[in-house]
Amino acid sequence: MNSLLIAGGTLWNGKKFLRGEALLLTEGIIAAAGPEDDVLAAAPASCAVLRLSGESVLPGFTDGHIHLTTWAKQKALLDLSSARSLAEALAMVRAESEKLPPDRWVRGWGYNDSRWPEGRSVTKKDLDGLGIPNPVLLQRVCTHLNVADSKALVLSGLESADGVLPEREAIPALRAMERNVFSRPAMKEALKKALFELASHGVTCAHPCGADDYGMEEDLSLYGELRDEGALPLRIFTYHDSHSYPVLPSGLGDGWVHYQGLKIYLDGSLGGRTAALSAPYSDDSWEEGRLNWSDGDVLELLREARRRGVQTMLHAIGDRALDQGLRCIEAVDGEFGVPALRDRINHVMVCRPDQRRRLAALGLFCDIQPAFVPSDMNMAESRLGRERLAWAYGWRSLLNEGLVISASSDAPVESVNPWLSVRHLLDRAGSGGEPAFRPEERLSLEEALPLFTSNPWRAIGRGTFSGRLAPGYAADVTVLDRDISGADGSVVGETSPLFVFAGGILSKGELDCFPRFSR
Repeated sequence: MNSLLIAGGTLWNGKKFLRGEALLLTEGIIAAAGPEDDVLAAAPASCAVLRLSGESVLPGFTDGHIHLTTWAKQKALLDLSSARSLAEALAMVRAESEKLPPDRWVRGWGYNDSRWPEGRSVTKKDLDGLGIPNPVLLQRVCTHLNVADSKALVLSGLESADGVLPEREAIPALRAMERNVFSRPAMKEALKKALFELASHGVTCAHPCGADDYGMEEDLSLYGELRDEGALPLRIFTYHDSHSYPVLPSGLGDGWVHYQGLKIYLDGSLGGRTAALSAPYSDDSWEEGRLNWSDGDVLELLREARRRGVQTMLHAIGDRALDQGLRCIEAVDGEFGVPALRDRINHVMVCRPDQRRRLAALGLFCDIQPAFVPSDMNMAESRLGRERLAWAYGWRSLLNEGLVISASSDAPVESVNPWLSVRHLLDRAGSGGEPAFRPEERLSLEEALPLFTSNPWRAIGRGTFSGRLAPGYAADVTVLDRDISGADGSVVGETSPLFVFAGGILSKGELDCFPRFSR
């Protein structure tokens, strides 16, 4: 369609919901927005019309941090997220083996031992005890811990390992598994399906984060091929954990597929006890987590990014990792000055009050994962203790510092459905009916929506390109199945888009439902 008039809805203008207003989408942009009579007057003859009955209309959502290719791959593999015990997870591995040829790896993902009654993770001994012919490699829900059986270790050249492979120690096993399981055509088809599923939730842009050091690469060329084939339903801005060769500047792309910057993984995960804390874990007095890099390493990565004009995103879950990131950014600012496009800090999960103030003083962008609250709420106190818990998952506290915050799924760690994440921002309650976790950190709906609409675009230096329903902005628009203005978390969490447009192109909905408007 060249033009589409959307009328009769409840439009989100970035601060509040408005009735009696309309949008005109023309040639991939929002040509007009405002009172319905004014927009009708601007509509061309024989314009297609979407006439609503009060349903909410919002900018398309952005997922500001997602391991998209990894999520796409895992959808084709063994999902262990439903396993309620170690015994159940092992039974699922045995059942998967029975479906596969004996030389095919069993790749399981998403198990969460913090919920298991056995009180421990899976081990090599457990996997070897299954007596199956297949090599086995399982990944914890946090993606920072893998466990392999003896066959997988031999095939990976890791015969001397004990089977527990934290962080980058898993790379040889991940590489061997990938060669066995995925071809490029299979990977592209899996990615295509995943992208359309993501778009169906109202997501019109994503910031995929590659992690070669964790076996979680993002291949920019795959997105480009899908774009050439007319099979890319949302905009892509990728981050990678090594510098590009040749040198690419942040934002290089065609409006749909872009290289965005460098991702630096400072530490691991809280669940795997690899997040770097400034004092030992409350449930393991011998463990403080780990920093993946020395200060010297981080400084050189940041310096090279500044030389190239490349934005960085720093993964920091523990407060010791955040200290390192802040320390190194301040040092490089002193050498190069403040960059035009500021650095991003991803997760910001265990963040002391003094660190919040430093983040604000430096003007850094922050990216959070609302779904971590219900996922971690029954584990966090045992890992952190009550004193540190008072600093953790403090989304309102970050907002109160004046920080620009975007929100994301971190899929495959959590669900890609952003409406569940909005619900978690609003109610911070557990999925099993547990009371709200640190309820003082809840946001209102009006405070939560910018984290998925305008703020992610500000975080990549394109705040005037998309993320608002205003003239001149990209026609990235989501029409919901209900009016969510004034709705509580339970209603928002059940929301589903009826129509999704990226650049005015329909990725969800039926074209034949639009009659023609004629004067």
